[in-house]
Amino acid sequence: MLANLLRKLATFTHAHGLAEVRSYGRVWQLSPEGVGAFGPTGPDIEGWIAAGIVVVVKSNPARTVYRVELPTGRVFVKHCRINGPRAWGREVIRPPKAHLEFDNARILRERGIPAVEPLAWGGPDSRWPGESFLITRAMISAVPFQNYLEKRLPKLPIGEQRAIYRLLATRLGEFFAKLHDAGVTHPDPHPGNLLIEMPPNRVPHFALIDLHDVLIGKPLDWSASRRNLELVNRWFQLRSTRAARNRFWHAYLRARTALPAARGATQHQRASELEACTHASNLRLWAGRESRWRGSNRSIRKFSLGGYRGFAVRQFPDDSLEKLIAQPDLPFLAGRHLKSSHASSVVELELPIGNATVTAVLKRVGMKGWFDGAKNLVRTSHMLRSWVNGHALHDRWLPTPRPLAVFHRYRFGLPCEGYLLTEKVPSARGLDTAVRECTERNQYLALLGRVARLLRTMHDRGVSHRDLKAANILIDDAGNPTLIDLVGMRTGLDIPPLRRAQDLARLNVSFLQLPEITPADRLRFLRTYLSTCPSLPVPRDSRTSTSPMTPDREHREGWKIWWKTLSRLSANKIQRNRRQGRVIG
Repeated sequence: MLANLLRKLATFTHAHGLAEVRSYGRVWQLSPEGVGAFGPTGPDIEGWIAAGIVVVVKSNPARTVYRVELPTGRVFVKHCRINGPRAWGREVIRPPKAHLEFDNARILRERGIPAVEPLAWGGPDSRWPGESFLITRAMISAVPFQNYLEKRLPKLPIGEQRAIYRLLATRLGEFFAKLHDAGVTHPDPHPGNLLIEMPPNRVPHFALIDLHDVLIGKPLDWSASRRNLELVNRWFQLRSTRAARNRFWHAYLRARTALPAARGATQHQRASELEACTHASNLRLWAGRESRWRGSNRSIRKFSLGGYRGFAVRQFPDDSLEKLIAQPDLPFLAGRHLKSSHASSVVELELPIGNATVTAVLKRVGMKGWFDGAKNLVRTSHMLRSWVNGHALHDRWLPTPRPLAVFHRYRFGLPCEGYLLTEKVPSARGLDTAVRECTERNQYLALLGRVARLLRTMHDRGVSHRDLKAANILIDDAGNPTLIDLVGMRTGLDIPPLRRAQDLARLNVSFLQLPEITPADRLRFLRTYLSTCPSLPVPRDSRTSTSPMTPDREHREGWKIWWKTLSRLSANKIQRNRRQGRVIG
């Protein structure tokens, strides 16, 4: 921020050689390449819009990106807006975002770092902050790296995918090594802020975009390099294999020329440190984002229609939402019932969304009396908890039906009946049903193994389900598990071993009701859960008496304590259900 303030107070040295043009109430700074592209009169955005050559590529409240086809070539225009007092205050003490990104792009290119080519930036012809524009030349065959990974790469033959994937990991490691040796730190280096060009020789080239906050200084030491690599690794730790991340790491080390040698730590220990710090960084990120599911932002919108208030994802069309809220109880009269009890009802329905019809699931929770509505004023309702928890699982890259909308009927200012609309998992059935349907033992063991690994991943990512019975784990036709019924779910930065054991014990009670699952299979399930790195300490409480164990012995024999703890907790759960007259499931 101090460096940006100095840019505001003094003429930035890299402004030398720019042409200044005033037009339509704006002041434009043009690079020599920009003068060649737009002429001495500068950019004419209004004229381009009138000519119909402007296409919206991306839009949100803070900025809109346009693609413009000019006789001199394709350019991109980023329109930066001031969308609140905080943004206005930032513009008072620093240059506009477009100005910062323009200057940073020029510096990076001068240092030999691939970045977008800046042609011009413009702002209001006034001393006060206002909207600003950045114009860059398009890299003809470049696409966002995230778009390439998610849409283009999966369309290639499997063998070609694997070869390119290995090459991408190597080239990306070399690219970030070059950045860090040049003293460049991108504060948000996820794949959406990288462009990739894939020429016919299949040797990819990367370039940086979204450069307004890029830091440029001395070559990065290990501490600064690790902090920036954490941000790179956050996206890939959820979506790529350990082998790919290891390939990235070794390519990065080979290409770094200005990284001091490790003191008291091997490169393997540095890699382990990076993975652990990335995991902790992701946990903090997820925890900080959970409040966004209860407000309006680029993903979620708040609505109030008639006597109903709630939230919906922005992809859910207004007309479909209005049609649903006009008669929210109608599907429960004519739809296909999946569950019905005195507390809640679940029904399957078809929803028109755009030109397609989507199969969804609508859950309704009624009110026993006015007191329930009063409690919902001072607590998070069951439906709202399920809504937040569903998005929290999606944010952690864990499988669960995506919540589409949640709303309550309001009476006398009190939130009463609640409704939750989610996507439907196609051809799904409960884990208990899937186990009974398995005809081959290998298929059955593979299914249990996938569930065990999912639960370990869930716990490692800071999630405790708290009602982990077999009926709340859906299995699709491919044998992939999905978590449902999230009202009791809790999230945190760490799930202690005893809380993990309580979750597993709840599922173990369900397994005890299935004769197909033998004690040996239940033990195999536990060993699969524990086998995932990093190793877990044993669960301890006042009723668990364990003598001190060396780390090596705990690693070898800790599963015995886990097995005894699960057996005790499972027996307690069964006895408690019998005392309360509840069905054991």
